[in-house]
Parts: sequence; structure tokens; C-alpha cells
Amino acid sequence: MTTKKHESDTPGIILAGIFILIGGIFLNDARTLLDYDSYVFPMAICIVMIVLCISFIVWNLLKPHLDKDATAKPGSTVRRVGLVMLMLASAFVMPYVGFLPAGLGVFAALMTIAMFKPWTWKLAATYALICVAIVTGFYVLFDIVFLVPLPEIPF
Repeated sequence: MTTKKHESDTPGIILAGIFILIGGIFLNDARTLLDYDSYVFPMAICIVMIVLCISFIVWNLLKPHLDKDATAKPGSTVRRVGLVMLMLASAFVMPYVGFLPAGLGVFAALMTIAMFKPWTWKLAATYALICVAIVTGFYVLFDIVFLVPLPEIPF
């Protein structure tokens, strides 16, 4: 009978613990907001983050790691930097062009940069529909349901 050595993602668990602390601090701070509309969304985000971090820690401690020799494939630094730069660009462009155009453009660019497989017309059409559905869904959710003021198209 052989026993398998249980290895856990210690850096991930530590980072999840840090995010639990950060979520707790912001959750406590959100309770000081006076307006009901102002604290519901931040509190919901904090609670979801804390629950997901606790779930990650429990899952990581309980799940067996069968292949300890498997290593992650090295990623492209240029791609990672490009993803961060695109997200920052969207934050700076959004007030000038509005949420929908900035969101659609940046989401499409992010999908293009993050894509590993070769593009086909069917894949491009599928991704375009997914892009429009997700960005429009977030617009409807935040602007219409949660009544969060989003940047509008200036023309």
C-alpha cells in the first residue's frame, strides 16, 4: 500500500488569507456608509470574496495533488503586460467614450491577446457574440438593475 504525499499551494493559501483580511476590513468599513444604496454592493462583493477565499483554502487543503512533477507552462511576459496595459487603458478611455464602446473594445482586445489557439471564422464569431453578451449584460446589471451611474457615450 502506497501513500501519496499531500502537497498544498502554500503561497495561494497565504494570499487567500490576506484577501480574507482585506475583505473583512472593507466589510467592516462598508457598514459605516449611511445610504443603503451605497453599502449593499461593496458588502456583497466583500462577502463573495471572503467565501471564495475560504472555499479555496478548504479545497486546497482537502484535495489530493496526484502529479507533483507537473509544472505550469511558462507564460509570455509580453502577453501578461499587454493584459494589464489594456485594462488600465480601458479605465482611462471609459470616461471619454462611454462604458459600452470601451468595454467592447477592451474585451475584444483582451480575448485576442489571451488567445492561444489559431483563430477561425467560427471561433471569432463565437467570441464576438460572447463579448457583446458579457459587456451588455454587465451594462444592464449595473446601469439598470443596480442603478450604478456608468460613463455614457458622449455623442
